[in-house]
This record gives sequence, C-alpha cells and structure tokens, in this order.
Amino acid sequence: MTDARSELRRTLAERFGEDISVPQDLQGLEGLLRIATHATHRDWDDRPVGPDLVRLLAAVAFCAPSKSFLQQSDLIHVRDPGLREAVVSLVPSMPWMSRAPALLVVCGNGRRLRRIFERRGMPFANEHLDAFFNPAVDAALVLMNLIRAAEEAGLACCPISLLRDRPQRLAELLGMPDHVFPVAGLCLGYPAQRRAPNPRLALAGTLHTDRFDDRGIDPTLDDFDRRYVAGRAAFAAPGAPPPQTWSDERARQYATPQRPGWGAFVRSRGFDPT
Repeated sequence: MTDARSELRRTLAERFGEDISVPQDLQGLEGLLRIATHATHRDWDDRPVGPDLVRLLAAVAFCAPSKSFLQQSDLIHVRDPGLREAVVSLVPSMPWMSRAPALLVVCGNGRRLRRIFERRGMPFANEHLDAFFNPAVDAALVLMNLIRAAEEAGLACCPISLLRDRPQRLAELLGMPDHVFPVAGLCLGYPAQRRAPNPRLALAGTLHTDRFDDRGIDPTLDDFDRRYVAGRAAFAAPGAPPPQTWSDERARQYATPQRPGWGAFVRSRGFDPT
C-alpha cells in the first residue's frame, strides 16, 4: 500500500508539475493529503444530507479565524423546496444545482457590528472599504472551513459564485437586510464518483519570498498551459476538438464584463466602500 507521504508527493507533483519535498517525520500527512486531493463535484448519489449534519458542519465551519473576533459571517441553509427552486433558477447554466442534497448560501455580515454600536448610542466610525472587506474575508474563511469539514465527513462540494450575478434578487429571496450580502452558494452531497484534482500554477508563479516578484510569470503561464492541455487531452472523448489552453479559456471568460452591477449592489446594502 502506498504510504501517505509518497502519495502526497505524487499528488502535488501532478498538481504543480514539480517535485515538492515532504519531510520524512512530518505530522498530519493524511490530512494534508485530503486537502491536496480536493476536487469540486457536481454529481451526487442519492444519500440525503440532513439538517443535523448541516448544523454540525456549520458549527465546525464557524470555528474559522475571524478578523479581530468580529464574527462577520453567516450561513443560510436553503431547505424549502419552492425557495430552493427560486434560488437555483437564478443560475440557469447550472441545472445540476437542483440535484444537490443540500444548498447553502454563505454571507458576509456587517450588520451585527453596527448593531453593537446602535445599542450603545455610538456612531459607527469605520464606514469605509474595510468595513465591507472584513466580512467578505470572514465569509470566505467560513466557506473554506465548511468545505474542509464536509470533505472530512465524506461529502463533496461545489461553490457557486454565479449566485452573485443576481445579488439583489437573491437577497430578496433570502431576506438579507442591509449590510448583509452573499459571497457564494455551496452545494453539498455524497459524491457519485471521485474526480481527479485540477492542476495548479507552479509555485514559481505564486509563492514569493520577501518581495512580490512576477518577472517570471510568462514562462510559468506557458508551462501551466502545456500541462493543462495535456491533462484535458488525456481525458477527451474520441473525435473531440483539441482542448484550449487555460489562458485562452480565462481570456474568453473575462472578455466581457463580469458583474458590473456588483458595486451598486454593495452600496445598496448600506456599505460605503470609498
């Protein structure tokens, strides 16, 4: 049987296209391997994910770090069938969302902090971009912790950022008041089958020492594009067109404006990100 250290080293080599040293006496190898083999899923088996399990996973997720212990994140478990259908309809390009056993929406919450000031008759002195950024980061940390907790329990996940394409309607459906905003949806379920992890840019392009330095980004992108195409070609169906590079796909994706109304929505929530 392959030991966790060798498997972790192999997995990271496949992900990053380079050998990454794994110390012989390192603790937690099994946990690191589970993180390294993370893959997003969109296909689940028929086992339900009950509200008690969701509640447990939420409690674990909220154990994530929080900026200055402000606790500016919330989760909405969308359970009502009609409401779920309305939320899923906001993302028609992802019909598989309706098949997920559980659907949550992760929110940033700047409301509770302001309420603390209201109860004391004090003006809120931090109405600027940081007051929006902090709950957004808190929510992102909870989202990642929720994914980790779910995977430890044998579930698989898929974050849904496209819900932010219709933020006003989503906020109306889920009753989000001022200073509360959606960060992402999250589908949960037991995976119908395991998926291979996607590759990642080499550490030469993303890990810096002492100073940010992207002078070598072009060869890093070229190397990743080669690995990406080779990986896609290996799993392509017979007769399928040759895969595009990762750079070409991302350039096509972002050739049109993405969520140009997001700033207006954030301001409509009562934030003043100036």
